[in-house]
Amino acid sequence: MFLKGIYAGKPAVFQLIVLLLLILAGAVFSSLIAMGIFYFIYGFHAEITQDPDMMRLLQLFSAIGTFLFPALALAWLCSNNPKEYLSIGEMPKGHILLLTFFSVFLLSPPISLTGLRNRQMELPSFMEPMENWMRVQEETAEKLTLMLLAGEGFVTLILNLIVIAVAAGVTEEFLFRGALQRVIGKWTHNHHIIIWSAAIIFSAFHMQFFGFLPRMLLGAYFGYLLYWSRNIWVPVFAHFVNNAFAVIGMSNARLKDNEFITGDISAQNLLPYTIVAIITLFLFYACAKRIKKQLSAK
Repeated sequence: MFLKGIYAGKPAVFQLIVLLLLILAGAVFSSLIAMGIFYFIYGFHAEITQDPDMMRLLQLFSAIGTFLFPALALAWLCSNNPKEYLSIGEMPKGHILLLTFFSVFLLSPPISLTGLRNRQMELPSFMEPMENWMRVQEETAEKLTLMLLAGEGFVTLILNLIVIAVAAGVTEEFLFRGALQRVIGKWTHNHHIIIWSAAIIFSAFHMQFFGFLPRMLLGAYFGYLLYWSRNIWVPVFAHFVNNAFAVIGMSNARLKDNEFITGDISAQNLLPYTIVAIITLFLFYACAKRIKKQLSAK
């Protein structure tokens, strides 16, 4: 078939360059389509940031073009079996999904604690311009998130879950766990190096440096889920659950002001929250071991 597996025997650096070109092309093309739709509806003088629905549409197109298209295209070009290349298997069993759900829930407090520490990061004085730039990127990403979540009601919540949880879970996992880990695997057979390298790139790609550590840790866990299961749908589900928790927490008026939900822990509650995080970390470890055992027994 047309171009299928044409680059299957190429070295890792070549496939990585192809992937980067596909990401660039997909990002540009998807943005042009989304912006074209917006200007067709509202005209050239409209501001896209003033319309949360169009922001969601742009985010959806961007996720498909920047993450999903490059992963699928690379799998097609670099393998005679694209489904196997991306580890696309059958939907996981219910008990695996349930264990994965609980594992992500249990990991949330330790991740939030890591995020709290990460946000307190300060660079040396000679790197102040870089730190200022990093904080601007963080503020921009936070404003974008608030725009996407703008609005009230059940329909808005569902749209946000589709864009931020479902679409992001599928597209980002296909790229970073499905495609990128496969390319890195051509350099080394050490699965720890493969998983952590992809997790570092995954976190850096988001350009949110004051949330780098928690996102990297989550990325690594998603990578181990793929390694244990050999099925991309397991980390996709874990990614969905993590993002869904965030969407629901930030969409509910009572929850988004609760520091135990947001992770913005005050000084007086830091000690009890740390104790909770340590307990849930041990429970997460036990749950992850159970998941690994269940997946290995298949």
